[in-house]
Amino acid sequence: MLARTLKCMDDEALLERARRGDRDAFAAIVTRHQDELYTMALRILGTPADAADVVQETFLRAYVRIPMLRGQTIRAWLFRVAINCSHDVQRRTIRRPADPLEDSEGNIVELPDPALGPEASALARERIAAVREALLTLHPDFRAVVVLRDVNELSYEEMSAALRVPIGTVKSRLSRARSMLAKALRGTAAAPGFAEEHA
Repeated sequence: MLARTLKCMDDEALLERARRGDRDAFAAIVTRHQDELYTMALRILGTPADAADVVQETFLRAYVRIPMLRGQTIRAWLFRVAINCSHDVQRRTIRRPADPLEDSEGNIVELPDPALGPEASALARERIAAVREALLTLHPDFRAVVVLRDVNELSYEEMSAALRVPIGTVKSRLSRARSMLAKALRGTAAAPGFAEEHA
């Protein structure tokens, strides 16, 4: 019964309960946001292990700082912390590259949709790989706006709060990032679908 009640509460009510020491309320916040934070970190970093570390660090920082959060949306704040943690991981990786646990090229192996035929499945994998590769070539500031908007579907206001930049900067970065992605994807399997979705 308590779990169902917590699931129906909005973030601000859960945050208030968590401030008073309700661990179930904090667990509900984690459950509500962990998947989208993981997806964002995975798209920025490219490796599942690093993305999982970012999510764990984000919620550790959130737990410690819950009493200090005032007048902010928890979702935007969590994304801001996750982006900062992702940048920390990127800096560490540049200094000390690690061997990935994925396939020999470091790509995340994704299973094809069984409803697709073999040719469509192969094309879908090629598109995913091309978009992932192009996304990882972007500067982290541009990669972050594309992931937050197109993968996590944050509003411009949430993106502005998460990135700590004005909404106009968010919009211009997103426009430039999409242009850079379109240019990087020309001639790849992903080019037709990407151009149609972001024209």
